[in-house]
Amino acid sequence: MEEISLRELIEILIKRKMIIIAITIIAMVTTGVINFLVLDPTYETEAILMASNFNEAIPNGQIEDQSIESILNELSRLPQMNLETYRLQITSPSVLNKTIEELNLESIYNVESLARAINIQTINDTNLIAIRMEHTDAEKASTIVNSVARNSVEFVADMAREQATTASDYVERQMAVEKEKLDKVLIELREFLAQPRSTSELDRELNARLDAITNYKMDLDEEKMKKEVVTTSIVSTESELNNTNAVLTTNQSILEDSLMRDIITDDNDSTLSDISDITVRNEQINPVYLELNSALSNYRIEREQINTNIANLESQIRTTEQQIEALQIELEEKRYRESDINQRVDIAQQTYDAFIAKYEELRVAESSRIGESSITIMSEAFETNTPVGPRKAMNLAIATILGGMIGVFLAFFMEYWKTSEIKHKKKEELK
Repeated sequence: MEEISLRELIEILIKRKMIIIAITIIAMVTTGVINFLVLDPTYETEAILMASNFNEAIPNGQIEDQSIESILNELSRLPQMNLETYRLQITSPSVLNKTIEELNLESIYNVESLARAINIQTINDTNLIAIRMEHTDAEKASTIVNSVARNSVEFVADMAREQATTASDYVERQMAVEKEKLDKVLIELREFLAQPRSTSELDRELNARLDAITNYKMDLDEEKMKKEVVTTSIVSTESELNNTNAVLTTNQSILEDSLMRDIITDDNDSTLSDISDITVRNEQINPVYLELNSALSNYRIEREQINTNIANLESQIRTTEQQIEALQIELEEKRYRESDINQRVDIAQQTYDAFIAKYEELRVAESSRIGESSITIMSEAFETNTPVGPRKAMNLAIATILGGMIGVFLAFFMEYWKTSEIKHKKKEELK
């Protein structure tokens, strides 16, 4: 193993110093000639754009529920923009093509070369975008940068208007569909309300039937009370009648009956003294009995009439109850159908109103300059007189360092080559 000391390295550099110096000087001179005589000075210009999220100007609700407003807001939501999105749009083919055609740069640039020539940077912690370009012609550079900036603003505005137009067209078409649905359900509601026996009519009829059955039940209770009173009277009268004789029997002297007295005296030629001891048995209907019997008959007739009234009232109550049940069923069915139709009318009306509101909102967005308000030219590029290139001092410094490094490498290589030849000759002599 051969070892090379630091002393030997320094001796090699000293020994070959002229080569190192010469190569370094050649690199410096070559760089100086190129920088000062060959390369044209380049100028840098920039335009500053200020971007903002124009979606914030059009309030869009978050989808917290599935209401029609939230769905429409999401369908018509404009694309979210940020600085990176704006930066990429500046170098889009549409913007660059328009710039090339506008400035007649077809012979100098195409889309790819112009995109490489333009430097787009976002400024940290701001909403500013810088469009920079270096060119040997300061006027042309500022013209190109300003054209790119203007075309970028127009491109963003066109995109916003196109999006608003697309959403507006969709909402307009859907609005016609929702209007047709609303008209259809309104016709259904009108036909339902035109039918006989509406819910209000059925409700009034039901209330009338309920009042009627209440009156019937009150009358029935009253008739039953009357029946109890009459039944009590019948029992009392029957008991009293059973204890009353129907015929009253009495014994009286014949003298008290003038007719009998005359007949007997005429037939027997008897004197009054002869017939004074004769008695006659007299029977007659008891008037009290007759009165009680008549009262009992009247009570029984009254009871039969009450029974008839009770039967009629019970029949009416049963019939009314059946009518009430049928009315309640019919009323509930019609109420359910009316509620269902009204609910569909409300939903259709709310949906149609939401589409109208969103359509008007999108029409405003379409006609407004929301795109231009979202990104504006804050500072246009201007022609500068101070070149930014070539960077002569830096280039010379780099050339000096590279020349020195190449010289050192060449010095070591030459020394290595010479040492290798000497060793090779010694080996040949030994053989």
